[in-house]
Amino acid sequence: MKRIAAVLMLAALSLAAQDNKSTQSRPPAVTVEKLFVLKYADPVQVVNLVRALGGSAEQNTQMRAIAVTAEKGAMAVIEDAVRQLDTPAAAPKNIELTVNLMVGSDGDSGVGNPVPKELESVVAQLKGAFPFKNYRQVDLIELRTRTGENAKTVSDSGPVNGTPGGSILTNIHFHAVGLAQDGSTVRLDGMEVSLLWPGVNNALALQASVDVKESQKVVVGRIGVGHDQALFVVLTARVVQ
Repeated sequence: MKRIAAVLMLAALSLAAQDNKSTQSRPPAVTVEKLFVLKYADPVQVVNLVRALGGSAEQNTQMRAIAVTAEKGAMAVIEDAVRQLDTPAAAPKNIELTVNLMVGSDGDSGVGNPVPKELESVVAQLKGAFPFKNYRQVDLIELRTRTGENAKTVSDSGPVNGTPGGSILTNIHFHAVGLAQDGSTVRLDGMEVSLLWPGVNNALALQASVDVKESQKVVVGRIGVGHDQALFVVLTARVVQ
């Protein structure tokens, strides 16, 4: 966002001014630590800002707290930048996440349901990249969260056509949800998907971090089910005003 870019520019100018001071007989750099508890700003964006200004940071998303370590001079600049960023204008935004689970197979297995029309373009892309002939939808999962927070849910698909035992149990966890500087790209850090698939003894898992342009359909990854089947995770994100 323009506001973050402006803060970065001012902070960079401040750091440059410090670097232009005389370097003769400088004492050893002093490293300091500080805890920031945010009221409005997205912790993910603030962590990126701190790192851009030469500090290191660890965040606790639930407490909206960030522990920062930096040289004393840089810390003063970081404090000023965080103060400018943590204003009501940076209040958390509501985010809607939609996860489609799709299965690709070599033959017409009949697993799941026909692909809805809005996902036909995704299927066309998958057919161009993978050898599977048929694609079907096995679950649709919707979550709602806010920037600076995590999101998780457990979905029981209920009876699924073509699978022994029927139900597919899916556990989804996004460790941190944020917005990129353009304000329309949702940043998902530490996405974890774990599935219990009928007839498969071990849980199927996928881990990823991904940026999703608002309303764009993104294939996050592939999970192998067998030699002739694979699951695909298709993600859509939307900022809710």
